[in-house]
Amino acid sequence: MSRMIVLLLLGIFCLHARADTVSLKLCYEDDSVYPWITGTNEGLVIFEIHMIEKELGMQFELIRLPWKRCQNEVKEGRIHAAIAASFNKDRAKWGSYPVDTKGGLNKELSLFTDSFFIYRRTDSAVRWQNHRFENLNRQNVGVQLGYSAGKDLEEFGYSVTYLPTSEDLVAVLKSHSLEVIVLQNYEAQRLTTLNPDLEKIMVKEAEPVKVAEQFLLFNTAFYNANASLVQTIWEAGAKVRKSKAFKDERAVYLKEK
Repeated sequence: MSRMIVLLLLGIFCLHARADTVSLKLCYEDDSVYPWITGTNEGLVIFEIHMIEKELGMQFELIRLPWKRCQNEVKEGRIHAAIAASFNKDRAKWGSYPVDTKGGLNKELSLFTDSFFIYRRTDSAVRWQNHRFENLNRQNVGVQLGYSAGKDLEEFGYSVTYLPTSEDLVAVLKSHSLEVIVLQNYEAQRLTTLNPDLEKIMVKEAEPVKVAEQFLLFNTAFYNANASLVQTIWEAGAKVRKSKAFKDERAVYLKEK
């Protein structure tokens, strides 16, 4: 057998080997989003991702980044998927979500569901009712950088100030720089548990800004080339979320009985 034929055969073998062992890079945000992300390689959604690995016999490379950068890395195809991304139109231009038979979002294949709420200063006249603000006038609303709730509010015609972390948002509320901010439900509970005095400063509006399923959002080009694999991963996530092991872990984080 000639040397050229041997090299060609080796090349074909290596291509097949790479296709059979796709090494997936997943990113997640570098701020706390209790209970889902509580540190590097820590949190309930990270536990869920590791359960998916075990279910499928795969191993993912998990990369922690600022949330805006994480999304951009997936958009540009340098990372395959973002962990815990809710739906919005901008992300759907470059990312793929699981869909049902009618072409709508398949909420059963989400990683988890969380809500975004308005928190206002206790001395503020601003209110959030019937999906709109009262007495906001020309004030900005504080939202964490890269969060879809900010884009939603901008589509409603409101001005948004983006800040890197939930702690930054609380700080501007305390300093009177802003009167209203948006926080995820459980993360806000974590902050008030750590800082009980916050209850004297801010109050939660009853109606959520958004109830959002959070997905494992894949780069669309990668999805198109690996649709069967991605679908298998999404379905594995739905399976482990219903498992006793996951429910027990969730109960520990959320102190559920």
